[in-house]
Amino acid sequence: MKQSYHEWYLEHEQKVLQMIAQREAGETADYKVVRYSHLKNFLLSGEELPTIIIACDDDGQLSAPAVPLILSFFADHPDVNILYGDEDRLREDGTHTAPWMKSDWAPDTFLSTFYPGSVIAFRSEALLTINPGLRKASDIEDLSTRRQDSMDEEMARTNEDDDPMRAWIYGKLFLKLAQADGGFLRRNRHMLQEKTFPVGHIPEILFHARARIQLWDSTLIRESLTGRYSRESAATRPVSIILPSRDNPEMLKRCITSVVSHTRMPLEIIIVDNGSNPDNRRKVEQLTAELNENGRALYVYREGPFNMARFYNIGASVAGGEMLLFLHDDIEVNATGWLSHLSEKAKLPYVGAAGIKLLFPSSNIIQHAGIHIVGGEPVNKLRLRQNEETHYFDYNKGVRNVLAVSGACMMVRREVFEEAEGFDEVNFPECFSDVDFCLRLFEKGYYNVVRNNMYLYYYERGSEENERTREERLQHRPAELDRLRMLHPWICEGDPYYSPYLSRDPKETRFYVELQDTDVRA
Repeated sequence: MKQSYHEWYLEHEQKVLQMIAQREAGETADYKVVRYSHLKNFLLSGEELPTIIIACDDDGQLSAPAVPLILSFFADHPDVNILYGDEDRLREDGTHTAPWMKSDWAPDTFLSTFYPGSVIAFRSEALLTINPGLRKASDIEDLSTRRQDSMDEEMARTNEDDDPMRAWIYGKLFLKLAQADGGFLRRNRHMLQEKTFPVGHIPEILFHARARIQLWDSTLIRESLTGRYSRESAATRPVSIILPSRDNPEMLKRCITSVVSHTRMPLEIIIVDNGSNPDNRRKVEQLTAELNENGRALYVYREGPFNMARFYNIGASVAGGEMLLFLHDDIEVNATGWLSHLSEKAKLPYVGAAGIKLLFPSSNIIQHAGIHIVGGEPVNKLRLRQNEETHYFDYNKGVRNVLAVSGACMMVRREVFEEAEGFDEVNFPECFSDVDFCLRLFEKGYYNVVRNNMYLYYYERGSEENERTREERLQHRPAELDRLRMLHPWICEGDPYYSPYLSRDPKETRFYVELQDTDVRA
């Protein structure tokens, strides 16, 4: 009989409690559990605060292992001041369901939705670095101010309107603490060596919600410049679009036409051809001439065997833009704003590569929504799933940090590209050059991001030439996968953006808990 999540969790929880009991008892920091609705008043009351504050949603309860896990995490990670954990739902009949197994700290996911969700914890001393209440100390004793706080608290308790409380926790408290601790900076050398993040994550169920888990929308963050779109900034950073192509003039023209018709910012288009026949070469030259009537285009002809990494490097070497967009010739753009929003993310100092969700042409079926490493192998999560459906806590709808994005549409700042020394055309001439590039950026402390709140169409098999090339590339896949693991051995240990309790089958594109294994994967 197949095990249910409820059965899995009860068995797993016992193993977590046994693990906690086996640890040597040391000094325990003083702490206090505070409900979200009372958190603001508690912090601004003027009372002496405990060392650790554990805050949680009003509608639900902390799990049995939550407090010892939180206190142990802070003891083991003295440099971390704020953390969050996983959660599920506890029905009225006492069964556990809807597990939300979260990723490690993902700043762009945070700016898309408050995924820390129902439970956070932080050191009270960290409040000295921020001003979450946005008021002076003398204001704390102001009667009218305290009365307004009480009204906000009562509203939150009765669920009439908890947006003010949530917006404060999201944008004034957690965001400011994360900013103060470097959550929106590149990870430093120590974090890279220890494989840690500036904001902590405990990959265990810390909270049981009573009602269906509702995501906190990013619109609750007000007046924050972190990751917000700036039309002026996007418009002043010209983009070079690098398009490899061979013997696909019609497809190339469709791609470029869709790009130009849906773009309102400065760009140049660089076509890198590795050996089209004379007739197709003339067609591409004519297309380049037409583009140069209204903008800048460059046609680079270099004969040679297929090597996407080399084509991209050649294009980058002659590009003049500050932002480099690597694009396949079988991409079709279907809406304006796509390039500006890619630029919005790629221009951030802590971001490495930025990608976008790709659908199969004229359909609602997902082709790429971010690349995870599962079982030591790159996996396109949600591939062949319906995009109109909502998958795993809005994964296919929001902005997500992932280990890698598809090279079919990848934007990166020129200085980041040069720091990484471009794509590896020696080790990955056929497959995984995009994954390897993104992994190297991650190893340098950058965060890669995929915009799943937007999409382009990706034909992939739109021509005989593409299909023939694809079949040839698949023959080289096993050897290049071995090289990927050799150059990045840590990927065999797991993916920080993919919970260790989710399915470890590389062929599985859904998100679900591996119910056959209840061991604690610390």
